[in-house]
Amino acid sequence: MILFITCILFLQKAHSQILGDELLDGKDKIKIRFDYKQNFILVDVNFQFLPLTFILDTGAEHIILFKKEYSDIIGLKYEKRINLLGSDLEEEVYALITRNVPITLPNAKTVSRDVIVLEEDFLHLDKLTGESIDGIIGGRFLRGLILEIDYRKQLITLHNKEKFRKNLSDFFKGPIEITNHKPYINAKMEISNNETIKLKLLLDTGAALPFLLFLDTHPSLNLPEHVIKGNLGRGLGGDLKGFMSKVRNLEILGEFNFPELLASYQGLEDDEQSEDLTFTNRNGLIGNPILERFKIYIDYVSQSLYLKPLSNFNKKFKYDMSGLVLYAFGPRLDNYYVKDVLEGSPANEAGILPGDKLLKMGILPIKFYTLPTVYKKLQKREGKKINMVVERNGLKIKKSFVLRDFFKKNKIKFEK
Repeated sequence: MILFITCILFLQKAHSQILGDELLDGKDKIKIRFDYKQNFILVDVNFQFLPLTFILDTGAEHIILFKKEYSDIIGLKYEKRINLLGSDLEEEVYALITRNVPITLPNAKTVSRDVIVLEEDFLHLDKLTGESIDGIIGGRFLRGLILEIDYRKQLITLHNKEKFRKNLSDFFKGPIEITNHKPYINAKMEISNNETIKLKLLLDTGAALPFLLFLDTHPSLNLPEHVIKGNLGRGLGGDLKGFMSKVRNLEILGEFNFPELLASYQGLEDDEQSEDLTFTNRNGLIGNPILERFKIYIDYVSQSLYLKPLSNFNKKFKYDMSGLVLYAFGPRLDNYYVKDVLEGSPANEAGILPGDKLLKMGILPIKFYTLPTVYKKLQKREGKKINMVVERNGLKIKKSFVLRDFFKKNKIKFEK
């Protein structure tokens, strides 16, 4: 998920002095289990008395509830209606502010926080992921704490800064900048054999893609010659259209390198958007597919980041080799249709169209798959043949294609 929420600095600072250690209720630390699904960190949240599922999102500042029907059921009172600038920087969307909502995380003390409630669920992450996702918890909630993320154990630990005594000598320590409760790191990207550019990147656990760049935020940051146009995800303004390509190398904190990394570019397709670009305080973000390769400590007080590479650090990144963007629908989110097809991809060449409904994959009916398992099959080895049956206008149609790295077709090569 990519949330470009550029307008939420208007909130009155009713709780600006509340520190996150209130959550700990005097303890040195608390541990919170999470589910890691579709590259999102999903935590159980009691929202007043409703059990919901939220994304832990270091790339956002506030708590946001996607589904207004839940706050209506509880009978929450709304203080004001506000305008949010959509992710496309043009379409306006609206939200409501509600104050002092009781929020409880597992093993944590119940605390009262202000919440932004979307008037309409513009994100539709349920459809995008096949998982029930009700909102996000942003960095303000963690103010004054040390956040430990263990992707392997699927465990978050919140530490009291004053009582933190853990020895992190085997971790790499690097500086971060905390702005509006969001962490930023320095990085370098190689764009040619003799040119690199310095970047400021948001450390974003709410992003399900590895690396995103905002065009025109740096004089040398332009769209590469060979790109694939497609749908990058969802934002407040709807589908995020952009481009994908491979970069020679991304280096973070002067220590960790990711060669031939697949990057997404937030597309600026006209001059009007370019003039209105509001993300000039950063050049992009790195998301969970990179972060999950480390054990992580984010010290919000000392503005420090501790990283320890895991055994999967050097493994090749897996990504879709079909070109299909799928959405789930139905009460159980167990039916799937084609939302988009990337140009020049195997699925595009096989004639699969947006709106096609998946009926079978291989020999099994689609009901035997979850959306994550469908995507897992589409990330198999290059050369794997995929057979499908889709429904289009009431007709059953057989389709097949062979998975491949379709960036090769675009002649994206790097000299050694």
